[in-house]
Amino acid sequence: MIRKLRLRFILAALVSILFVLAATIAAINVSNYMKVERETKESLDSVIEYGHQSRLMFYSGNWGGQYGGGQFGGGQGGMGPQDPGRRNQDLNEQYFITVFDESGSIEYDDYTHIAPGDSDAELRQLMSMKIYASGETEGSVGQLRFKRVDTDDTVERVTWEYGPQGPQTVTEEIEVKLTFVAFLDTSERYHNFNNFFVSSMVIAAISYTVLALLIILSSKLVFKTSEESYKKQKAFITNASHELKTPLTIISTDLELIEMDHGKTEWTESIHDQVLRLNTMTKQLVTLSRLDEANLDNYPFATFSLTQLADESIEAFAPTYKNRELTFKHEVGLDIDIRANKYLINELFYIFLDNALKYTKNKGEVTLIVRKNINKKVDIIFSNDIEDDEMDTNQLFERFYRSPKSSSKEGSGIGLSIAKEIIELHKGKVNVSVKEGKIYFNITL
Repeated sequence: MIRKLRLRFILAALVSILFVLAATIAAINVSNYMKVERETKESLDSVIEYGHQSRLMFYSGNWGGQYGGGQFGGGQGGMGPQDPGRRNQDLNEQYFITVFDESGSIEYDDYTHIAPGDSDAELRQLMSMKIYASGETEGSVGQLRFKRVDTDDTVERVTWEYGPQGPQTVTEEIEVKLTFVAFLDTSERYHNFNNFFVSSMVIAAISYTVLALLIILSSKLVFKTSEESYKKQKAFITNASHELKTPLTIISTDLELIEMDHGKTEWTESIHDQVLRLNTMTKQLVTLSRLDEANLDNYPFATFSLTQLADESIEAFAPTYKNRELTFKHEVGLDIDIRANKYLINELFYIFLDNALKYTKNKGEVTLIVRKNINKKVDIIFSNDIEDDEMDTNQLFERFYRSPKSSSKEGSGIGLSIAKEIIELHKGKVNVSVKEGKIYFNITL
């Protein structure tokens, strides 16, 4: 029992710490990831702005293309020394930008801010053209994040006219639709994020391991006093049970002598019943005390016929049920073998059949079903008619629990506790339900 409580304490503490630690690490990393994403978007906006400024600066000092003299296509940088975008101190990351005109032709580009320089200009042009053609506004290409922005811009158009005084320039402002496609290298940023994530996980794992060891070690001290008290309690139960056997045997023997001299009376019958009840209770207490140890050495397992054991239990209780005018229905599968402790499984049948005998209402029905389920496990189902439909099924397996309507009937209130310990010792499960005046005990072993 103490060992189970200690294990539950350790498990509850470890699960709680794991939940808190995982939630904390997750919150920190999610927050960090959102920060990285936000900064990445802000950097892309800055790249677009720098590209816009660079383009204007470029054309203010070098007229080109259809809007000036020569080719407006600018092409692959063409950045003058006055360009504010070159190695801008406010943006220390690597990036490149391409500007497309209304026809989809490259109107301006700047590939000088990303390694290895102009050697990959053709590839970057192709990447930009692909994004332009796809119409995507945001996304990723490998470790590069991109953003596309469609905007209107005003440029000065310069033309030559020949007049009386000779050739002269005419400047006019026109609006053009431009598309900016910016790429940002986020490898270093996300590399730092991944390093932080891995570091936080390693620190969390080390912290959890240290806390787990401290909890396991401290739990010994926490439960030491309880364990000593529990051992004393078990020793008391065992000693008291042995001490009670002698006076109960003497009372039973003296009672038989009295009946031989004076005959049986209702008083001697009552004494017999109480002696039997005390003997049963002391036996149950010893059994419960030994089961609490959850030590299989006390109850070795072997393979035996559960069908035969069930039939023997049915045969033993059938006459008593008949005398009580109870209907006893049973359905036992053929050739069901089980590896378990035969004594305890026999005790399990006895407890539930005896419980049904005590608490089934007058002329009620008792049912026992033993079968194999689809998972090749064994189902044992006990059910009986009851008068108390409002009993608390959650407390039925508590020691010494008696429902208000059954407190006047015979019983110690520990039989079902023993049954539960037997089921748990065999790694089984039991479910209780009350439906339409019947109580069902569904046991799976």
